[in-house]
Amino acid sequence: MLVYLVVDRPQWTEYDATAADGPVARLSEPKNYRDGPDPSDRTVLCAEVPADVGDAAWSLADDDLGSLVRARQLDLPDSPAPVAVETRRLPRVYPRYRVGFAADLAGLEAWAAGQPRLLTFGRQGLFVPDNTHHALAMGDAAAAALGPDGAFDEGSWVAARDGFRSHVVED
Repeated sequence: MLVYLVVDRPQWTEYDATAADGPVARLSEPKNYRDGPDPSDRTVLCAEVPADVGDAAWSLADDDLGSLVRARQLDLPDSPAPVAVETRRLPRVYPRYRVGFAADLAGLEAWAAGQPRLLTFGRQGLFVPDNTHHALAMGDAAAAALGPDGAFDEGSWVAARDGFRSHVVED
């Protein structure tokens, strides 16, 4: 879920996004990474709150989600209170890790590796919340492994996939 807090303050931080713990996965300030008609006297903070459709967090009212975000120790402005709180509930954005996911993922990867002409990569294919430039690098590596004759260089692809594990999400 995306929980937006409109705050009467020109800017909260100079950064576009900040990692967080607990119910807030990341907090961003959109006006810091875009050009737009943003008002000069207020800003909007966007908190990413992982949730599943129908769970307790998903069912909270907007104001309660705003209070949940503000309760985190993220140096959020306490005064004045947000002018408005709005949410967007998106059922599928980033993968959510659960205890034991690695064994399931290994089984899926082993199955996929045995399928001729099938490559998995990107956020959903590798179960990683990578940046767009990482996903593009994965696509470039896949294209580079394909020879002009249509043959696929499995060795270079395996090496490239191993390298993808070193990606670090950049804010």
